Amino acid sequence: METWTTANGLPHNSINAIEQTSDGYLWFATWEGVARYNGLEFVLFDRGPNTHMQDSGTRALATGPDNQLYAGGARGSLVMRSGFSWQNLPVAPSLINDALHDQSGGLWLAIEGMGVLYYTSKQLRQPSPDPQHFIKTTSSYHLAQTDQGHVYAATEDGVYQLSKHAGATHLSFHNLFTKAFYVSSSQDGALLVGSESGAWRYKNERWTPLASALLNQAITMVEQDSRGTYWFGTLNRGIAHLRDNHLDFLDGHRGLPNNRILSWFEDNEGSIWIGTNGGAMRLRYAPFVTLTKDNGLAGNYVRTVLGGDGNTVWAGSSEGLSQINTIAGNARVLADNISVLSLAHRQQGGLWVGTYQKGLYYWHQSSLTAANTINDQLPDSEIRAVVERNGVLWVGTPRGLVEFDQHQSKSPTAASVPYQKQALYHSQNSALPGSYIMSLAFDDTDKLWIGTGRGASYLLEKTITTLDFSAQEQAQYVFGFFHEPGYVWMATDRGIVRYRQADGHQALVGRPQGLPIDKFFQIVKGDDQSFWLSSNRGIWRINYDHAHQVADKTRTRIDFEHYDQSDGMLNSQANGGSNPAATKTSRGDIIFATAKGVTSVNPTRLSQLLSHPLPIVMQSVRFDSKEINPETTGKVPARTNRILFSYAALGYTMPEQIQYRTQLEGFESDWAYRHENHIAEYTNLPPGDYTFKVSARYPYSDWSDDVLSYHFSVMPSLWQRADVRALGFLLTVLAAYAAFMWRIRHMKKKAIQLEALVEEKTQALQAQADDFERMSKEDALTGLANRRAFDEYWHQVFEESRQSGTDLQVAILDIDHFKRINDHYSHLVGDQIIQRVGSLLLREQTHLRHIARWGGEEFTLLLAGTPADGYRYFDGLRRRIAALDLNDIAPSLSITVSIGVASNHQASDYVDGLKKADQALYRAKRDGRNCVRQSNDTA
Repeated sequence: METWTTANGLPHNSINAIEQTSDGYLWFATWEGVARYNGLEFVLFDRGPNTHMQDSGTRALATGPDNQLYAGGARGSLVMRSGFSWQNLPVAPSLINDALHDQSGGLWLAIEGMGVLYYTSKQLRQPSPDPQHFIKTTSSYHLAQTDQGHVYAATEDGVYQLSKHAGATHLSFHNLFTKAFYVSSSQDGALLVGSESGAWRYKNERWTPLASALLNQAITMVEQDSRGTYWFGTLNRGIAHLRDNHLDFLDGHRGLPNNRILSWFEDNEGSIWIGTNGGAMRLRYAPFVTLTKDNGLAGNYVRTVLGGDGNTVWAGSSEGLSQINTIAGNARVLADNISVLSLAHRQQGGLWVGTYQKGLYYWHQSSLTAANTINDQLPDSEIRAVVERNGVLWVGTPRGLVEFDQHQSKSPTAASVPYQKQALYHSQNSALPGSYIMSLAFDDTDKLWIGTGRGASYLLEKTITTLDFSAQEQAQYVFGFFHEPGYVWMATDRGIVRYRQADGHQALVGRPQGLPIDKFFQIVKGDDQSFWLSSNRGIWRINYDHAHQVADKTRTRIDFEHYDQSDGMLNSQANGGSNPAATKTSRGDIIFATAKGVTSVNPTRLSQLLSHPLPIVMQSVRFDSKEINPETTGKVPARTNRILFSYAALGYTMPEQIQYRTQLEGFESDWAYRHENHIAEYTNLPPGDYTFKVSARYPYSDWSDDVLSYHFSVMPSLWQRADVRALGFLLTVLAAYAAFMWRIRHMKKKAIQLEALVEEKTQALQAQADDFERMSKEDALTGLANRRAFDEYWHQVFEESRQSGTDLQVAILDIDHFKRINDHYSHLVGDQIIQRVGSLLLREQTHLRHIARWGGEEFTLLLAGTPADGYRYFDGLRRRIAALDLNDIAPSLSITVSIGVASNHQASDYVDGLKKADQALYRAKRDGRNCVRQSNDTA
């Protein structure tokens, strides 16, 4: 469940109607205008010359097959939006409660106090049409059209069937209700009606109640979704849904913004949107599903989970032991008032249950029993890991690892076979690197892997071998293991480490290889050929094959996908330090222990969620600071310095994680990967024809086949036109010929004068050529070098430094939160900020080899010196920029910058140097901005 209110960008909290146009945008009708949503932000359209609305108050929305949006509301305002343009339509005589675009292209309007109006498609284009009028003195509230083409109206006088030929036919309802608020159709063609006396179904001239429990309720809406579930809106009890004869209410106590339901909509991805008096809510199948105490768990702070038979998962929390049914999505408490740290399968049946300060227990035959014989032999009562194999029990505690053998008796029962302590291993009496045992696991070669707070070891045939992690970023804490034929993977406080069984070779996949954090708790391989990693900062997914390639050094970087509370987790903190903290079920569900419940993800279902098409739309195009309509404008005026494209892929499952790539044909030979950035900017494009293209994808998915294209031409200045150049050339030739003939006739007399004239002409032509060259390599806004000039210079000096061994530091500087400055103060203020920063950088040129404006709010800088020199200088530069006095631009305005730095010696070529600087800038942004990060940072 997710909610949106005015605090999230809505113009008003009353959501009167919700629709989705064929381009993928979602639209919300409010009393302060129509809000358009792209998955990340709302854009408001209200009364004004651009929309032609008579009033901002909007009550009704309808869509057409050609991407039309109809919006109606107060004062009879009726407009249509198609693409980037709004068009005014005939004004209705009163408030429009609902609108319906029918199969023939006509438009039906439900009018407050004045029945229903019908406009043909032709009449909608007329300034003063005469629409067909039905039930003229009755308030009508909602309209619906069935698959058979029949139109129905819900009115204060019941339900009417409307026909352009037969007029209005009142449906007899036998005094079951008087006022009908809502009408829709079901999957089997029945009519669904919400009334002041419940929800009703009408088919074959027979009325039947949909839910007897609602007969005394005023039902403001009734719909059936694509899965067959019925939804009922009420005036003060929230929204109810009915499936398999089970009626369940969702109200304010369960997260609904307000209990009065105004609208309902199912989008293209199957999510349910609910409009209330207090905001909008979305119910969706999130990538992650979380169970808490509300679903039957003993406690929310879950430390350990263990997969059982079939659909069973065992969960241990700080408040007890629970059993989860993954199919039903609920849990039951097996034991409470006990803090569980670890779980393991018990060979005699049931479970081993490790606790905090109460020793070891076992669950068998519906009973939790303390293993007192074992506990009396333990060095500590805190049990962080347990594993049993071939009759030998291993128990990990903060004071060492204890080995127990089953004591053979003549007739032991399955529940009471005694165990005898055989050995205690700790750092003082063995090769264990530390006594604090955090994880235990057997691999397929019978090695017992032991994770401690000081490193990892394995025990084979009574011999402990300790791994040397000094080359793995000095990793110490080993939280969990994953083993597969030939390899063992370890989750550590410095990333994940792969151990190759054949030769003992170790390899790290961590920060140096592209992972953004250090500490991971558990590694689970999903059926999607991915590694799923748990951490304090959410769940991470990396490609399994890529992880091996990075470990084998055939791949330099690892891509990742991050999941947190926006994806269905109630708390991003996944727990670790006791085992197992993650598990996989027989169905392929991956289960994680978190600080607020048990979170699960099914990779197959996730792939299905991400398989929906990603329609891409152009949100805006700007030539310099002027926004244009790309549907009607394809010519860029001469001397335009900056062209800015804003685009979005309209996917609502994980909109924050949609990735983009762009290509400007005619300027770029290949796609440019934009990460999650949905803005592209180009400066000082030479005259010519171009095609801007955008493609999108979810992480680990293929790029969408839907490619957005925009064709445009940059017009040449007068001096750049071919005809003008040809004329100039011809005139120059004629002038030269005349001058030559004149020179022959007056050679002796005018020799000195002609030489001076030739020199003057040559200098003028050279100056003009110099101006052209400068304009092609200079940023018009700041006067700095532009991206093309910097690329050429950086390429040259990079190759020279390879020969000379000179130290160079290349940096990318980005103004933090620049979009907020544009949005809050205006693009003019944003341009002044860029100019002010450019002026400061010009004053720094005595320290720098080169300065350029990279594009937008980014600058590139080149410094001669070591990485340490680079850090000192760029951190000082960051502070000088933060100290800029900007009160003359806007009172109280201040800015900060983030800087990513890379050394030429770290890069394989000049392009790789820029890439490493950009990755360092990404870390600076992620680490809170207003900082400097170098490409070799590990913190």
